[in-house]
Amino acid sequence: MEIRARKLSGSYPAPGRFGLALRRRTVVREVSFEVAPGEVVALAGRNGSGKSTTLRLLAGLLPADRGEALLGEVPAVRSEARRRLGYVAEEDEFPAGLRVRDVLRYAAALAGVRGRAARREAERTAAAVGLTEWLALPAARASRGVRRRVSLAQALLGEPRALVLDEPLTGLDPEARVRSLAAIRTAARDGAAVILSLHEAAAIESLADRLIVLADGAVAAAGLVGEFVGKGGKDRSAPGEEGGWLAAALNGARPANA
Repeated sequence: MEIRARKLSGSYPAPGRFGLALRRRTVVREVSFEVAPGEVVALAGRNGSGKSTTLRLLAGLLPADRGEALLGEVPAVRSEARRRLGYVAEEDEFPAGLRVRDVLRYAAALAGVRGRAARREAERTAAAVGLTEWLALPAARASRGVRRRVSLAQALLGEPRALVLDEPLTGLDPEARVRSLAAIRTAARDGAAVILSLHEAAAIESLADRLIVLADGAVAAAGLVGEFVGKGGKDRSAPGEEGGWLAAALNGARPANA
């Protein structure tokens, strides 16, 4: 199932006087691209560039002002599309008191997996991201890294045909990071279309086939990851440090064939 954005625009209410929302602020501006089955596309950009809003539009959680967000040919806001989608939000939120095991089984049921099959599916995705030893832990009280893996395990339940992931590697230790990267790669290899926001060059090089750079809510550059790396060289800068091909891309550099 392809993930499609067609001249997609979205906005949020902008507070006016006395806190009243008198107008809307456009944060995504006529964005167009496609993600094919089995393909991994990374979304990068500076803070406020529109990454999270673009992903929310693609996940059907925010209605578009103009244009279309589609899974295949089905609008992303329709339940038919959302049943075939796995989504990781920017923040992890779980009901108080529920253990990791319960969160995953409940999410499996919502994905259409019932009974013993739900238990097996919860155990499968937990193992895929390295959560097996944390299944009895209350999810809401877990560390940031464990909560992030619970969110990813939820997204992988039921073998979705499309994955929309907002910074799924945030807060992960090196071992958890390797497991999570492998789980996302496996989903793509099994035919899922994957789009995810990432901010580290090493993760983009390791995982993604293509890169889309957003600036001020619009596509500033797009191309194969290798074309960005080929133009700027391997990124040896530390996370958050200026330098390397990714910093160059965020500052307006185009891929080698552009």
